[in-house]
Amino acid sequence: MDKFQRGIVVITFAFLAIYIVFSIVNVEKSSKWIKWYSQMDVEEQKKYDPRIAIYRLEKMLAIMSAVGICGFLLSWFIKPVISIVTFGVIMVMLVFTIGYIGPKNCLLVEKK
Repeated sequence: MDKFQRGIVVITFAFLAIYIVFSIVNVEKSSKWIKWYSQMDVEEQKKYDPRIAIYRLEKMLAIMSAVGICGFLLSWFIKPVISIVTFGVIMVMLVFTIGYIGPKNCLLVEKK
């Protein structure tokens, strides 16, 4: 097992552990952990719903764990070079996740 395969295993288990913690903890309680929401004043907080960010984070953690497991298995059975590609895909997904769970995407739409 090369260093990228070990890295994928460690990253995948870390994602799974974080996903399990978010799944066990109540959504209302875990929504207080989001930094951008806690830094807003009360009027701004009424415009945003941090639960959307928690659901999106759980979804992205599950997807990244699945990509890591599939990449590890493919690199184990086919070629170890696939682990480098999988590692790159996971890093791109992490960068995408930052914007995906940000405040801009958790804005509540007012019904008229």
